[in-house]
Amino acid sequence: MIETISTALADSKASIHTEIDRQNYDFINGVKAQLADLKPYSTSALEWLMLEHYQFSLRNTKFLAIAAEVTESFDTQAIHLELLRNLAEENNHAAIYKSALKQINLDVDERTEFKSTTVFLETIERLSSGSPSSVLGTMFATETAAIFEHEVFKDISEEVLRRRSLEAHGQHLVGFHDMHLSGVEQSHRNELGIFLEGLEFDAIVERNADRPTIDTSQVVDGAEQAIAAMKYWWSDLIDEISLMSKKA
Repeated sequence: MIETISTALADSKASIHTEIDRQNYDFINGVKAQLADLKPYSTSALEWLMLEHYQFSLRNTKFLAIAAEVTESFDTQAIHLELLRNLAEENNHAAIYKSALKQINLDVDERTEFKSTTVFLETIERLSSGSPSSVLGTMFATETAAIFEHEVFKDISEEVLRRRSLEAHGQHLVGFHDMHLSGVEQSHRNELGIFLEGLEFDAIVERNADRPTIDTSQVVDGAEQAIAAMKYWWSDLIDEISLMSKKA
């Protein structure tokens, strides 16, 4: 049986923050291991992967806007305001990413739909529209994963630039990922994680100062569903670049 956050917590005293992280990092480390060596992947496959990652960046502000609206119904405004802050910071990032990709001759407007990406984005949008507590779990899980994605895509960008001898044209692309790794994504994760510190599973945790009343079982459900969606998406992405590279 696949262990979930819920079953793990049933046999331990770990906080939901710790268990969400453990499940998330199991997924993250698995993906990073498969991309630690980029040599087996063709340049065109890596470029394709960047175009798919852009799709999340393009829609991320919509997810954050929906989540901010949903969490306004908590009995304090702290999580709502934190998501609005995140939204403001991410507001023009897709445009920066698009421009940076264009500078190395990758046009996002010429991309062909990849069904798995469509399904993934639809899933995250649905999860962003759930109950306030489940949305908190979803946002915490996806913000954690965003850190590793920028680490991976910085490496991919540098590899593609080297292969194409486009280092001089790719400074903005590498800088885009550096911007997120300089503290933006870590801050988004940490500031949401504050609301989950010390909370045990299967409880309604009453309001405490700025922290609203939270249903921790719903937080776990939102996180689990988000992590599952990311796992499926990344599995399909890696399968696709492996197939593309074999055909190259």
